[in-house]
Amino acid sequence: MKSLIILSTLAVLANASYEKAQEFYDAKDYVNAIKEAKASTNEYANPKLHLVWAKSADALGEKKEAMSAYERVVMLDEKDSEARLKLVKIYTDSGRSALAKEMSEDLKNYQLTPEQRSSLELLESDDISSFKAKATLSIGHDSNINVSATSSSLDDYTGTTGNEGEISTLFARLSGSVSYVNELQEKGAWYFRGDFKAYYQNNFDARLYNMLIVGAEAGVGYAGNGYTLYLPIGYDRVNYLESDLLGQIRVMPKASVVLSHDLILNVNAKYSNRTYNELKYKGMNDSSYGVGTGLYYLFGKNFTYANILWESFSSTENIHFSYLDKQMITVNLGVNYNITDWLVSRVDYRYRNGSYDDRSNLLDITDTTKRADQYHQVEVKFSHYFNKNYELYISDRYVKNSSNYVPAEYTKNIAMFGISANY
Repeated sequence: MKSLIILSTLAVLANASYEKAQEFYDAKDYVNAIKEAKASTNEYANPKLHLVWAKSADALGEKKEAMSAYERVVMLDEKDSEARLKLVKIYTDSGRSALAKEMSEDLKNYQLTPEQRSSLELLESDDISSFKAKATLSIGHDSNINVSATSSSLDDYTGTTGNEGEISTLFARLSGSVSYVNELQEKGAWYFRGDFKAYYQNNFDARLYNMLIVGAEAGVGYAGNGYTLYLPIGYDRVNYLESDLLGQIRVMPKASVVLSHDLILNVNAKYSNRTYNELKYKGMNDSSYGVGTGLYYLFGKNFTYANILWESFSSTENIHFSYLDKQMITVNLGVNYNITDWLVSRVDYRYRNGSYDDRSNLLDITDTTKRADQYHQVEVKFSHYFNKNYELYISDRYVKNSSNYVPAEYTKNIAMFGISANY
């Protein structure tokens, strides 16, 4: 009998597996999922097994067992952001604020968006002070730096010959950003935030299109239980076309809500006013306002997002350039996925629909058709993090803008290789 019991036990252990535990979890049979996970001793080196174990215990309200299982996941796979996020919540709820703080600081070095970092700050019961910085240096090739239609299309449109068309160039790009957050009370939810960014691109074969952008914003926010509110005021300066081209003032109130431990909702509004500095560009002065919303979903070490923004632009001058009064709808979709421990992939897609108040063909005064644009952009990026802070990457971006206004029809491709440092 004793031998029979031993043989039966060994048979159960041999047949136990992570897949079966996952099936029990998917069926919301959490008790059997835990039993199956415990019996799967031959797969104890698999972090996925312990993650199913942890989530099952969490669903049953067994916080200590869940905490131990999540900690085993992190020990086996230190980049698993899902387990780390769960641990931040458990540590905070159980009064382990020091552990929560340490865990959230570790998370900031991995593949998380700024919105996801904000969600971590929401979960912390301790102070919400932080300092973040990022710098990126890259080289690349732009097939259409002047964002132009082809010379043949322009020739046909204008009825002339010799129009320049697309200009391609190699370029070098340097960008950096700094963000500082500090609470306004010793132990409170009000905070101050300041951000600074700079971007410079030098084009080897098209100096006219070199660009320098410097921007800063500051504001006051409130971090509540599972949400944040933030009201920043920003200013940007753009140097382009060999001139101090424009300045922009913007106000962008934002709200973030943690719907669950892995789902974040963002809602935002915006107002901006652009003023061109040289007299020949004054007719381009405009203002805009808009509203938008987005969702961010974390799964394991990865995340996906979707957001939409509606904007309305209008000229602020009585005598102005064409195509300033318009409405834009922009949709962004993307996914960030860890292929292996050393290779991270990212795919982003942007769609923008523009409807204009002006006619599409200014050469034909009898044409009453209004201009309409369809913009598509796809970008693929592969990154290698050779430690927690440094990233090597290659990327390729393809853009196509279709329009019934011929000079606005164009395609372009931007390929880049670069290195980033995050702190």
